[in-house]
Amino acid sequence: MKENDGKGYVLGRQLFIELWSLLGLESMVCEGAADFGGCLQRLKGEDVAFVLVESDWFRNIPDIYKKRIKSENSPVWVEIPSLNSSVKNWE
Repeated sequence: MKENDGKGYVLGRQLFIELWSLLGLESMVCEGAADFGGCLQRLKGEDVAFVLVESDWFRNIPDIYKKRIKSENSPVWVEIPSLNSSVKNWE
């Protein structure tokens, strides 16, 4: 298996990406589903090993993009529990 030396990216809402970029991940603001196609194109032009996304945000991405992401081997897409979901679970 070939090892990918690419960067780690975080993609999504401004607040979510700011928190993760503090850990050194490259960040890309993508506020909603309408912006996702352009963000995906930008990612394809980069050397990306993995992409962190917020689960509630990712749930709203059109299925056609989700199918394309799942059919590709790289980068790895990692869903992180949403900030909103985390707050609800503590109530």
